[in-house]
Amino acid sequence: MNAPTSLVGRNAELGRIAAAFTRAREGSGGTILLDGEAGIGKSRLAREAAESSDGSVLSAAAVDGSPPYGPIAEALRTWTRLGHDSFPADAPLRPHLALLLPELGDPAESSDKATIFEAVRCALAYISEKGPAILLLDDLQWSDETTLELLAALAPHLDEMPVLAILAYRSDGLARDHRLRWLRNELRRGGLLDEISLEPLDRDRVAGLLAGLLGESPSPALVATVHDRTMGSPFFVEELVTALRVRGALQGGERGVELADQEDVPVPDSIREAVLIGLSHLSDPAREAAEITAIAGPQVDLRAIEDLVDSEGLAELLRAGLLEETAPGTATFRHALAQEALYAEASWTRRRQTHRGLAETLESAGAPSSEVAAHWLGAGETARARPALSRAIAESEELHAHRDAVRAARLALELWQDDEAEDLRLETLERYGRCAQLAGELGEAAKAWREAAARWDRTGDQVGHARAQRQLASVLELSGERDSAFAARRMAAEAFAEAGEVTEASVVHLAMADHRHRGAHYSEALELTELAACEAEAAGRIDIGARALGLRGVVEAKGGDSDRGLRSVNRALAIALEHELTPVAAELYQRMSMVLYDGADYRQAEEALDTALDLCRADGEAGTELACVTCLVYVLRERGEWRRAGELGRELIEAGRAVWVAEGLLGAIQAFQGKLSSARRMLTSARATAASVGHYNMYMDSTTGLAHVAAAEGHDDEATGYCRELLGRWEKSEDHHYAVWGIRWSASHMARLGDREGANACAEALGRMASEGGHADALAALAQAIGELALLEGDEGAAAEHFSRAVELHRSLAIPFERVQIELRAGSVLAAAGEREAGLERLYDAYRTASKLGARPLAAAAAREVADLGESVAQRLGKRAAAASSDEVALTRRELEVLRHVSVGKTNREIAQELFLSQRTVDMHVRNLLGKLECRSRVEASHRAGELGLLN
Repeated sequence: MNAPTSLVGRNAELGRIAAAFTRAREGSGGTILLDGEAGIGKSRLAREAAESSDGSVLSAAAVDGSPPYGPIAEALRTWTRLGHDSFPADAPLRPHLALLLPELGDPAESSDKATIFEAVRCALAYISEKGPAILLLDDLQWSDETTLELLAALAPHLDEMPVLAILAYRSDGLARDHRLRWLRNELRRGGLLDEISLEPLDRDRVAGLLAGLLGESPSPALVATVHDRTMGSPFFVEELVTALRVRGALQGGERGVELADQEDVPVPDSIREAVLIGLSHLSDPAREAAEITAIAGPQVDLRAIEDLVDSEGLAELLRAGLLEETAPGTATFRHALAQEALYAEASWTRRRQTHRGLAETLESAGAPSSEVAAHWLGAGETARARPALSRAIAESEELHAHRDAVRAARLALELWQDDEAEDLRLETLERYGRCAQLAGELGEAAKAWREAAARWDRTGDQVGHARAQRQLASVLELSGERDSAFAARRMAAEAFAEAGEVTEASVVHLAMADHRHRGAHYSEALELTELAACEAEAAGRIDIGARALGLRGVVEAKGGDSDRGLRSVNRALAIALEHELTPVAAELYQRMSMVLYDGADYRQAEEALDTALDLCRADGEAGTELACVTCLVYVLRERGEWRRAGELGRELIEAGRAVWVAEGLLGAIQAFQGKLSSARRMLTSARATAASVGHYNMYMDSTTGLAHVAAAEGHDDEATGYCRELLGRWEKSEDHHYAVWGIRWSASHMARLGDREGANACAEALGRMASEGGHADALAALAQAIGELALLEGDEGAAAEHFSRAVELHRSLAIPFERVQIELRAGSVLAAAGEREAGLERLYDAYRTASKLGARPLAAAAAREVADLGESVAQRLGKRAAAASSDEVALTRRELEVLRHVSVGKTNREIAQELFLSQRTVDMHVRNLLGKLECRSRVEASHRAGELGLLN
């Protein structure tokens, strides 16, 4: 083998990497994508650049079949191999990092992708505190998809660390749908793409490389022959020189080293031929060890092959430089092309025997299941590969690596025979369905759940059949196939009923009734609510019975009998309040508002709401009345009746009753209106009390409100912290109502920041809510979350489809503020996807509803979106919208002067003296200021002015 030569012809590329590392050393790291065809010298360039720096080098290479996070985990392990102490016991998120590095100790009992990504970021931050570092990941064309998603998420954070990531991959033969293309797009969109594409060496550079390899100048004829044969591939040049030397085909000439006899000594035509010729001088044990090692893969666990190879032969390979020991017990081929050439040369019998031995060894050693499965497949033993693939799917799902799970599941299912391992196939199908849905592959998810349902049915397991049909219904709803979703729910309900699962049957029948009600099939909806109520009574489930009665009231009102409908909802509400079923009561108040506002004019609706409140008070129990009032405030807020909600809420506060609940509900309204200072104060108070008394609903609600406030103030990290808290708290509950709007908002917020793992965790949570509860709000929220994920992946067409579906699902819910948020996102996404007019229509609807609500920030945002599309805001939305889109408050110069004096606590009299005005004039200016700022007090006006930047 040739000894490594100095790098030839890559000075410009080395200089770019050195400059990037200089910036990293100064605290501003980054990411470099290094690409080129096989053998072009990517690995060599990256290693030389890294080794010439003064930073710690964390290196790893992906291999075909890498488990989730495989390359990044191996790179982090090099930290301790460099002689550093391991990550300390009190390191942030260490138990979550232990999911990737078991040697760190006990892993976290539960985690999510967002937290794992954050744990890796914290690990890199810890390393970078000790000095600058280079994260070198090679051969990423073979990487698992989750690692690529992690790298995209890490890239913005590296900009603030002394860490340079060099990511190398083969560009030739890269599939059009490979996630590396998505990674490049993500980095480009974030302004983080620094790309180095290596080109083949020209003839002069080949001459320089030959001179280094030969130790003397090559003749022009030799240069021409080598350049033409190798097409400028440095690796091929090196292997070709070795092959020619082995054959004795080189000799000195007048013009330098030349071919001895071009007629008698053929020059190898391919890299494979050159590699094999170059190894011909090795002993038989070494050649046999090279073949077996190549079958093991580009990166070899020497302990796994110690019983398969001759130790002396292996040692000879290491001495010859074909293998390099990169870590204790681990060796890597000097170049992947050499491994590929040897693998292709091995006989099928040799491959099969070696793969089988490696699979058995790795399986007994507890290696990642994806690696074990790859060797069982290489051995041609599909029956043993399937359980390993099933374990790999489960391992990926546990790490929230859904795309990797989908890929493994698809491969496993392709291997199955119909009559084999039915239980394992069913488990694999269900995992495939869950992960495909969360990855946004709804067609694949539906196909998986259909097959699972059919197979459960054939086995006679009605519960399994019912659950699969219910999951299928959720996927079909997201796909817009409402009739098919209804049919799937019908089959689920029938199967649950046959299995004696009456409670589950009643929940599904209730979802079916809601579906028919939304489709205006009222008679069928009534039948289904009656059926759900009977089943709920048989199961002793008062909560489901009350929900069914409330929905029945809505259907009765929609059918033309508003009075009867209102009585039904009132009876249901009384049941919920009597049994302190707060989430059910909240749902029923929403049902009541639908009856009232759909069945009468506004004044009659107001009177009916007062009647409903009187009904609560007539109970005589103070607790019941208070629950009634607070629930009503909540519903009025959701329905967009913010003035009435504010009146009732302030009455509670002034009376000193349920102050913290009222503050939480009104604080959210203040946030929606853009009054951020007062909103933060109220929400913080409500959240603290909710936490101390263990009130889940208000804790979730006020936390969501604070996330909204933080984002509006530009504190994205604070908002993200609240989002993660919402996810963590929901995970420990059985709630399918109060958490929906918060997690939906969190999905959008995290996606806006490029936090795809956080957005994915939100989608997972919403997926569970949608499949188990079947509520339209959860389905709409899930559709939006999947749309956000599609948008992050650059698939604007799919994103537009999902957002449109979210709007359609949410339209029947009569929750206007949330609908505005969804329509606003849908409008911008539709426009980006080329559906300009449809996008503008969504933006117009969002602006109109936001203006009617008094949600000034959302109205202004809609107006700005229209302006960004090059449209005249004044023509499209009106002059008021044009003013709103500037997000400015029009104050005169004198009003600004008065406002600045007000903000420092001066009285009107003091201001008058300071500005040489009459006190009456100052009084007038202060009244105008309060009106324009929509504030009730001087203190509130000062806070609002600060938020708007009017005091600068």
